[in-house]
Amino acid sequence: MAEQPVVTEGQWIRIGSIDALVMLVGNDYISVGYYQNHAKAIKEDAVWNGNGWEFKYSGPNGIYLFGHEEAAVKRGPPPWK
Repeated sequence: MAEQPVVTEGQWIRIGSIDALVMLVGNDYISVGYYQNHAKAIKEDAVWNGNGWEFKYSGPNGIYLFGHEEAAVKRGPPPWK
C-alpha cells in the first residue's frame, strides 16, 4: 500500500487510464473533472484506495460541467504532464 499523495486543486491526476482535473480536495475524497468519451465533461468524487485513485462510486455517477470548468477539462492536461 502506498501513502495517499498530496493533491491540490488544479492538479491533473490519473484514475486508471483517465486524466482527471482535481476540482475540490475534501478530508477523505477529492472531486475531479474528466472528459468522458470525448463528448461530456463530468465531475465525480474519487478516493485513494491504497494503491491509486478510483471513483468513489461504481456505475453511472457525477454531474455535467459547464462554463470555465467544462473548458478546463476539455483542454486536458498540459502536454508536459
